[in-house]
Amino acid sequence: MNTLFALPQPATHPVLTVRRPVRLSARQLLDVELGLFLLSQLLPSAPPDALPGLLSDHHPTSPACLSWTTRQHKLRNRGLALLTHLTRETCWHDLLELYIAVPVHLQAYDISCDRSGFRLKTVGFSRNRLTVLRKVLG
Repeated sequence: MNTLFALPQPATHPVLTVRRPVRLSARQLLDVELGLFLLSQLLPSAPPDALPGLLSDHHPTSPACLSWTTRQHKLRNRGLALLTHLTRETCWHDLLELYIAVPVHLQAYDISCDRSGFRLKTVGFSRNRLTVLRKVLG
């Protein structure tokens, strides 16, 4: 049999698809963690999905916002200046999806499976990143 002109035989076993690793740029990682840090400082009980509402409301009037300190208003204004591009919900939700999909060791925040809450991890690198986030907004 001449193998040079042989037709390829169909595979008899299922073809495994290789899942490409999720790509999240350093800028995107900073944006997500800065947004989560901002939420934790201004609306600690809010779900991670609440950031676009916090940023797009020009004069926040919720009861939690009315009791903010001067420092918290300053944090929100600086956060708004840095994260204006995340006022669109789809943009923020897409970034959150990417963040949830990256390897756990790269995340400074744990986000619940149903996205009802989030919390800062207690490992050393996340404390260092938290210090950076405080300085960025401080």
